[in-house]
Amino acid sequence: MAQNSNTYLSTLKLKCPHCHEGDLFCNKNPYKLNGFLDMPSNCKKCNQDFEIEAGFYLGAMFVSYGLTIAISVAVFVAFITFNAYSLTPYLIATGFCLIVTTPFILRISRSIWIAFNVNYNPSAIEDYAKQNNSK
Repeated sequence: MAQNSNTYLSTLKLKCPHCHEGDLFCNKNPYKLNGFLDMPSNCKKCNQDFEIEAGFYLGAMFVSYGLTIAISVAVFVAFITFNAYSLTPYLIATGFCLIVTTPFILRISRSIWIAFNVNYNPSAIEDYAKQNNSK
């Protein structure tokens, strides 16, 4: 996944993995729940197809699962560190953290999944511009 040092940053910023400039999602706010997972069909900057194949983003479900487990473990470690572990408060705190972070987790898992499958091309935007000018 790390073809370039900016790959991790562009993945966290939810940018196109091919050019690192175009937005992956139509709406920048993950907490505006109406259409928070809507993605354009292509990147506006380099024309990278975001709808690679039917069911492509089902793989992001596994990434989302891993991120959810990481948050649950982090809450558990925080409870153990502060010597405050009890099952009911732990479940409430974990549930609250997961409810608050779910929209971001779903988006970042899609971004990570597409970054695994699409290579970075530093000249993608110029190539797309040349292709459009030649038509």
